[in-house]
Amino acid sequence: MKLAQRVVETPMGSTIDAIADGGFWVCDRDHNCREVRVLWEADALLRQHEQGFDYPYGTAFHHP
Repeated sequence: MKLAQRVVETPMGSTIDAIADGGFWVCDRDHNCREVRVLWEADALLRQHEQGFDYPYGTAFHHP
């Protein structure tokens, strides 16, 4: 796979790179990467990497 250019790199180390033949390569700071086809999907995946999972997984809730 040939990367065309870096689209974004966040302060937390996540990146979105454009792939030369189309699509985007999204990586978190630990270099766990995934290919997606459209930019909005890359953005959503990057936000998930940066902010964690939605409720209840991303909370500090503990059942007594």
